[in-house]
Parts: sequence; C-alpha cells; structure tokens
Amino acid sequence: MAALVLAIVAGGGTANAGIPIQTVVSFDPSAGQFPESLTVDKTDDVFVSLINPVGDILEVRPNGESSVFAHFDVGGFGPLGVKADPSGTLYVAVSSFDPATRGVYRVRSDGTSTRLPGTDGMAFPNDLALDKQGNIYATDSIAGAVWRIPRGGSAEIWFQSPLLEGTGAFGLGFPLGANGIAIRHGQLIVANTEGGRIVRIPIQHDGSAGTAATIVDGPAVFGVDGIALSVHGDIYAAVNSQSTVVRVTSTGSVDTLATAADGLDNPSSVAFGAGKGDRQRLFIDNFSVFSAAPHPGVLKATVGEPGQPLP
Repeated sequence: MAALVLAIVAGGGTANAGIPIQTVVSFDPSAGQFPESLTVDKTDDVFVSLINPVGDILEVRPNGESSVFAHFDVGGFGPLGVKADPSGTLYVAVSSFDPATRGVYRVRSDGTSTRLPGTDGMAFPNDLALDKQGNIYATDSIAGAVWRIPRGGSAEIWFQSPLLEGTGAFGLGFPLGANGIAIRHGQLIVANTEGGRIVRIPIQHDGSAGTAATIVDGPAVFGVDGIALSVHGDIYAAVNSQSTVVRVTSTGSVDTLATAADGLDNPSSVAFGAGKGDRQRLFIDNFSVFSAAPHPGVLKATVGEPGQPLP
C-alpha cells in the first residue's frame, strides 16, 4: 500500500543520470484508475492492481493494450500487491478491513479467484513474494509482520518484529510498516514504509525465520514501498513519498535512479521484465492518488542489469 504522504523528504542517495523512462500505459485519474502494484509474467504481460473504487486487476500487454483480468468487489482499499508465478497463476493481496473478504487470493486464468486459508486473519495484507517450493510470504503492514502460506496449508504469522512496525507517521489512523517484499537465496527482503528501512530475514533450513538485520535505513528510503531484486542482489525500490526509484546495493549504499523530474509521481511498485531479452527492463507504476496533478500509469526503464527470474 502506497505511503499516503505528500511531503518530499530530503534523500541521502546520489542521483544517476541517463536512465530514460518511457510510458507503457496511462490511466484516467478522473475515473479513479490509480495503480498500486504490478507484476510481470513470462510473456511480459503486466498485471496491475487498481485500488477502490475501481477494484480491478488489469492485464496490460506489451503493445500497451489492456483489459480487465479480475475484479474484487470489496470495501477498504481493495486489491494491493500482485504476483505472478511461472505458470501464469496470479496472487493478489486484498485489504478490505473486513475478515469476510480481506486476505490473499489465487486468481485463475479465467479471472475467478479463491481466498487462501487463514489469510482472513491478516489485518492489512499488502505485498507478496513466492518461493520455488510454492510457499507464499505476505506482508501485514498494520501488524508489522510477515505471514507464510505453505502450499496446501493455512496462513500463519512467520515473523513479527519492531523492525517491521510502522510508526503512525503518515496519520492514517493505523501504522504502515511492513510493505514491499521479495525473496532471494533463502532470504526475505522486506521494506518498512514508515520505519524508513529495508530488512533482511533469513529463512532457516526448517523453514522458520532467522535473525533479522537492517540492510539500510534513513532519509533516502523513508516512505519506501514496493521492491524488486536483480540477479546480483541489488534492491530496486519505489520510494512513494519522495517520488523516487532508488537502487540499494549489497553494501547498503543508495543510488537515486529517477525522480519526479523524470516523470515519477508517487511510484508504489517496481518489477523486472521476465521475457527473453527484456529482463533488464524495470516496470514502475505511478500510484499518483494523492498527487496535486496526478498522472497515474505504468512506466518502464532499462537499468543495465537483469532482474532475477520468476521462482
């Protein structure tokens, strides 16, 4: 869920020039089309969640044409984080504040959906990561937690820590902590929006969580939202409240790759292309919902290194 704050916070990163950004598709703010999350499948179709009142998951094809793939008729924010697996199955985190409808859903190719067991217990389902064994990890922003949904099993809290708790700094009436999430080499990487940090959590051999550690914190990542990982382990992060996309290296250094001057407007999610020859392309959504002059849409930029492949 994007950080609902408009203040621009002075960042600590270094601006990198020469990252041209192109528009894939633009949305209509007057129709309430505000994209919160995106994911890319192996054919480079982009699936985008449009928050309420729209409540749609759009499928955007490489030529820019789009159609409604699924719809969630729920209250609250509606569909947030989306992730595609290699088979093309889509998973969606739905944040409705209603235990009858909130949770994580599996969406089939015909657009029908099923809520996964136990996910109704999540206070604020936000973003998702999938591993090669079929486990799903989901952030709960209010609880400051990561839930684990094993293949064929029921969801339960996997890790909960002050490192993932929000502070209430954005005045939403609830904390906005654990948000963007990704997985690589047996470790979860989790962004904390109000906490202004990115955390690493090892997955131990028995499946439990190991000792968490902060990769980076500070002004440059305050308001961080969605994240994506390269094959080298670099973290690409949408910093919503600052209208930036940054790259965090394994040593914790932060480079600012693009800003509002490049066309960013409260970006909330990033994802690498997954098709052959397209894995160095980073897709970015402009959430834009609280922008004074919103221009929501999906953008793309070539970043010079490939993203890690689908699990």
